Amino acid sequence: MKKKTIKIIGIAVLLAMLGISSFVLPDFIQKERIRRQEEEATLRAKEEAERIAAEKEAARLAAEEAKRKAEEDRRTRNPLSGLAMKETAIGKRPVAFMVENTPPARPQWGMDDKNYSPDIILEAEVEGGISRTMWLFADMTSLPELIGPMRSARPPYVRFSELFDAIYVHWGQSDSAGTYIGASDVIARDGVDNINQLQYRGQVELFGRNRERDVAIEHTGVVYTKNLPKAIEEYGYRTERNNDHFTAFEFTDEPLTVSDTPCNDLTITISSRSWVKHWTYSKTDQLYHTTDFENDLSRKNIIILYDQTEYITKPGAYFSYCNYRLENGTGMLASQGTIMDITWSAEKGKLVIKDPDGKIIALNRGKTYIAWISENLGGDVVINS
Repeated sequence: MKKKTIKIIGIAVLLAMLGISSFVLPDFIQKERIRRQEEEATLRAKEEAERIAAEKEAARLAAEEAKRKAEEDRRTRNPLSGLAMKETAIGKRPVAFMVENTPPARPQWGMDDKNYSPDIILEAEVEGGISRTMWLFADMTSLPELIGPMRSARPPYVRFSELFDAIYVHWGQSDSAGTYIGASDVIARDGVDNINQLQYRGQVELFGRNRERDVAIEHTGVVYTKNLPKAIEEYGYRTERNNDHFTAFEFTDEPLTVSDTPCNDLTITISSRSWVKHWTYSKTDQLYHTTDFENDLSRKNIIILYDQTEYITKPGAYFSYCNYRLENGTGMLASQGTIMDITWSAEKGKLVIKDPDGKIIALNRGKTYIAWISENLGGDVVINS
């Protein structure tokens, strides 16, 4: 007891010597404890802020990397189908072919090629109720061996090909007369890079006749596609794509339905004068199929573009040419067994397709069929769910 008392007295004496009253000791200890707690809190807050900043930076870097990979993936994929393509075709111009669609021309050579079917098939009325097709390929070195029967150019197809910066291949062309502006003048006016069989004098065998069918000669014209790159080189045409005048579609990462509206079967009428196309959806391969070209043609996406058309009869002709306005309109998109309404426009040299809310539409990856139909002259779509 005496030792404890002496110790307390000693501490008191020491504090007195330091000028600190023993009565303020508890307050001093409390302040020291608070100071240390504040320092620890400040340190924890700093560490937490650093952790949050590091997480944000990691998220930013991950987002940039994901964006870079997405852009790289888009750059290296076929811009017309979203599918893989050869490295040598990246950034190159597509090619467009004018292909006949009358009964003697079917089935067309190359349309349903297992390896190299067209990325996009456009069908529209050409004249007298007859429809004609234009085939677009993003890679001019990956084509069917034969394409045909080839036919002549018409203004609407020439102008549509310009939306894809395509080199336009055809067998003849319509000429102007009276109020009708022919394809020859549109090609010249717009400076369209084209290869016309009637004018081709190159060193390679590009065009020819396939007579394996018992049909009239006008249904036998073909392109020997292996010689196309050399012919394009002979003309000195630009092969690098001009993205300012090229329609590059957006594509989904995975197949998606486009709406809640089912579409397992649809019938498309180009105009009241023209033929009908019937498409049926297969749940097995998730593609739309038609036999109306007298083959089994399959497509991932079916796009319908309603447009204003007019018939023009030029002097001396026994039929009327069908002209399309190609400015804007409504339409539909069918994919994955569903269908939705769309709007479309030709803006600054590109085809723009949007949903009803004005958002750019992303297509499912795969080949596409476009029906360019007359809104004012009997074009129609019938949907069976």
